[in-house]
Amino acid sequence: MYEKHMLARDDIQSVVENGVGTGFIVKLKIPYYRGVCLSLVEDIQVRFNDRLFTRDQLTFSVSGETFTFKEMETQTTFRWEFGEKATVFVPLPGGIPLGMHRIEVTVSIRISYMGGTRPFTVVLENVSPMGG
Repeated sequence: MYEKHMLARDDIQSVVENGVGTGFIVKLKIPYYRGVCLSLVEDIQVRFNDRLFTRDQLTFSVSGETFTFKEMETQTTFRWEFGEKATVFVPLPGGIPLGMHRIEVTVSIRISYMGGTRPFTVVLENVSPMGG
């Protein structure tokens, strides 16, 4: 539906803590025209070049709150609203290395009237460590 608006190059940034790269974040807009409660976000996967990061490795932050995907399963009142950027932290020791990279993000959302889970995927090619 709105997967082409889900992720922009400047929404990808390395994370540095105490001078050491610990990973990177991707800021995502929901790829659905309505907001959903977090329990309906079935899965998010991030592929960095050839390395796949699954929901058990990621954390999800929205409206100043951070959740594991296990915690999100019970969040029936906390919502990810249309137009709001959520932040997904991807643990990658050293952060994003210099050079150009490929990032693919898949967000799977349960949508009641569409019968089950709907995956939305966006791919960015030639991404640099500063998101450009």
